Amino acid sequence: MKTINSKWFVGVSLTKRSLVATGLFLTTTSAALAQPVITSQPINHFVNASAAVTFSVGVTGTGPFAYQWLSNGVALPGATNIQLPLYRLQPAASGYYSVIVSNASGSVTSQVAELKVFVAAPHKLSGIQLAPDRSVSLSLAGETTATFAPYYDLYPLAASSDLVNWSPLAMLQRSNTALATLGFRDTNAPQFGQRFYRTPTNALLTPDPPPAGPYPVGTFSMELTNSRRSNAEFMVTFWYPAVAQAGILPARYVEPQVVDSQYDFGSSMNFDSQVAAFFSHSLSNAPLATNFPAYPAVLYDPGYGGHRRENTDKTEDLASWGYIVVGLDTADTVLSVFPDGTVVNGQSVSHTAAGFVPEIEDRLLDLEFVVDELARLNVSDPRLSGRLALDKIGVFGWSMGGSTAAQLCLRDPRCKAGAGFDADFFETNALTQPLNAPFLYFRSDFGPDPGPPYGLGRADDRLEVYNNLVTNAYWVKLVSTIHGSFADYDLIFDSASMRSAWGTPMSGQFLPPARLNQIVRAYLFSFFNKFLQGEDDHLLDGPAPAYPEVVQFFSVSSSAVPPEYPAAALIQGHDGNFYGTTEYGGTNNKGTVFQVTPAGVLTTLVSFNGANGSHPAAALVQGDDGNFYGTTVSGGTNGNQGTVYQMTPAGTLTTLVCFNGTNGSYPAAGLVQGSDGYFYGTTVSGGTRGFGTVFRMTAAGGLTTLVSFSNTNGAAPLAALVQGGDGNFYGPTSLGGNLSLNTGAGCGTVFKMTPAGVLTTLVQFNGTTGGYSVAGLMQGTNGNFYGTAEYGGSLSANDGYGFGTVFAMTPAGALPALVMLNLTNGYNPAAGLTQGSDGNFYGTTDGGGTGGAGTVFQLTPAGVLTTLVSFNGANGNNPHGGLVLGTDGNFYGTTEYGGANGLGTVFQVTTNGTLTTLASFGGQTNTPGTSFSRLH
Repeated sequence: MKTINSKWFVGVSLTKRSLVATGLFLTTTSAALAQPVITSQPINHFVNASAAVTFSVGVTGTGPFAYQWLSNGVALPGATNIQLPLYRLQPAASGYYSVIVSNASGSVTSQVAELKVFVAAPHKLSGIQLAPDRSVSLSLAGETTATFAPYYDLYPLAASSDLVNWSPLAMLQRSNTALATLGFRDTNAPQFGQRFYRTPTNALLTPDPPPAGPYPVGTFSMELTNSRRSNAEFMVTFWYPAVAQAGILPARYVEPQVVDSQYDFGSSMNFDSQVAAFFSHSLSNAPLATNFPAYPAVLYDPGYGGHRRENTDKTEDLASWGYIVVGLDTADTVLSVFPDGTVVNGQSVSHTAAGFVPEIEDRLLDLEFVVDELARLNVSDPRLSGRLALDKIGVFGWSMGGSTAAQLCLRDPRCKAGAGFDADFFETNALTQPLNAPFLYFRSDFGPDPGPPYGLGRADDRLEVYNNLVTNAYWVKLVSTIHGSFADYDLIFDSASMRSAWGTPMSGQFLPPARLNQIVRAYLFSFFNKFLQGEDDHLLDGPAPAYPEVVQFFSVSSSAVPPEYPAAALIQGHDGNFYGTTEYGGTNNKGTVFQVTPAGVLTTLVSFNGANGSHPAAALVQGDDGNFYGTTVSGGTNGNQGTVYQMTPAGTLTTLVCFNGTNGSYPAAGLVQGSDGYFYGTTVSGGTRGFGTVFRMTAAGGLTTLVSFSNTNGAAPLAALVQGGDGNFYGPTSLGGNLSLNTGAGCGTVFKMTPAGVLTTLVQFNGTTGGYSVAGLMQGTNGNFYGTAEYGGSLSANDGYGFGTVFAMTPAGALPALVMLNLTNGYNPAAGLTQGSDGNFYGTTDGGGTGGAGTVFQLTPAGVLTTLVSFNGANGNNPHGGLVLGTDGNFYGTTEYGGANGLGTVFQVTTNGTLTTLASFGGQTNTPGTSFSRLH
């Protein structure tokens, strides 16, 4: 979780999956405070061995101050000054450093800063351990130099039972700043009498986060000849869903000859040595996956002077979701390398409309020619024969490439959808004629609209182009971005180089590259899936609070796509069936309540209509009276601010409460029935201060507001409460608490509340302990509470956000056990834990694991985490909800994607990790819709 000093508080709004920060509220800190206030935090240091660094802190308040520096939470003897100099460093000094600053009025602890000391070492298998269940845990080691600290390292892992026949096991990825050992658990090992493992010894460095889809990615390049071109020959590269094979390693990022022409911007902006060492995630010439008969095709057109691989992170991500992506070099590509080693330099173009318009026309001819060639290759090329869905063709591009993509949508009916990254529109027909295909426009935060003329002879009114798109048009403007943010430069260059090359965003700071990458990938995949595959994840339905960095979202939509992808929240009713909610779908596409039998038979019980509620985002609770109770995020009769409802087992719905803002707004969490018979719940916003509420309700709908959050004691509670053995209620807030963290929004809290509404803050998350806890707590049989935080942990990972934590908390608020997720064992746990009959806790992570598609894990009461299941797409993808313990002792849950139809699953998992898929969504005629609720 980022802990940038700022005076801006981030407020709250809603989306289908989660609720996060939006809006602005100015806060100030008085300079006259007597107690210490940290004005500048210690910063991370990544250095080679024998280097020296100095940690420092800035403080205001009433002196004198005392300082005590800590390393990994332990006081350093003699380290009692405002600075901590460290000399002749060795790897043993690597760790987490912070400082406690105190005076007579109190003390304050700084944020944690990481120190990592690099000593280059080859990759190796450094440890192996056989578990009682005969699964094998592996440890892998290897190191690069500090030059590559901002990037990642790949560890392809293969296994064999005879040292002759090898099979790929996993493609592991480690952040180079990570301090934890890279690990992998082979759950298939018990099937073999003996098992051998290997990994290449050389570093496989990459700037890109891993593709998010269920498929490995393959790649190959070929030369095409277009006789209508002045330089007839040009290069294209294919990325596609592939089958991994042992011995096939990731391809080089770009050819060595391309490096200097594309990544050397002079003096301090020369990244040649880094890029020359990079690899991609794509496997060279790997076989095309056979999961589907044919795959949609998407073309990529680069920026002016750019090359076909300049957005490899996005082309690979689309391929990992089942697209065949084709990138092409253009006539103005600075340098192309052909299969025989020939190097061809591109032609220069005048930076005026008179120069750019003919070049766009030439690029358009190239795109149309590639579409023609795809038809030919679909017949003649053995790698692609019959595998291209030529009725599902899309296109996207950056800068001039985005303009060309729009022209293809305008003039070629074979193009069904297009997207542009900060495209410049030089041809006036884009201003006068609506495109013939849906178009997604990404806009940077570099300047207002209209922008400066830039050689056009007229205002560069990019927004006018959007306004001219009358059908299925989307405008996504991202804060803290510039023109270069939409190519791989953002993942390779540092912020100083980005600023030198393209200027400074209007916000004055840059969006973290990994976060920007995540957002752009999500919108691009959602867009093409909606319009090429007819599958809608609803990200484009409206502003998405999961991505508050999107500061402008406009849309003109004229086609509705039936929803899919259930990740339904389940509870097991008294009748043995499971009940859940979907946020979309049903008769009115406003969500449903459904029943699923243990055998996987689905029945829709309720379709919401708006007046009785819309978009339920939480699980149900079955009351003592046998009826089910739940909430809807929106709808109702008081300004669409959400409801509480009752449903009989037969599906008769009664709306009990319509929220009005004063008594709360937008209940995103479910209810809990207290021992006193009342129902207790939370709202994300509203109340007297606007930061959310805790309420009590009778079974007849009589509502009492018990707590209105004030931000300092928490804000935006997204999780259901749990009643502890002491009769009090416990829960987290996603934001608020320590407002010096997370750009003034805080990292959230854990609180205790008496049945009468007296609230006590027990924990203020600080990023390292976690941040943005969105799931309810579970009280274990030992009396401690266990929970998850979606972000935080090791703040050197995931561009300062961490991969999330799993924590234990005593009733008094101490945190005796903490697990920092590391991507390999999962990331972004969005659901709570469930305690099994064996005393251990079980939960899910939304992503990560060896399959990259999420995990099911076991946690002992002492805090030892074991990954039981790594989803891989075929067995499910992204288990956003948690688990429910069935009466048979097994756990039940859902995945949002994956399965036989790619549209989600319901699964059963045993305590030893045996997974059984009970239902794959997408094949039923009574599909309930889409759910992103937690499981209880």
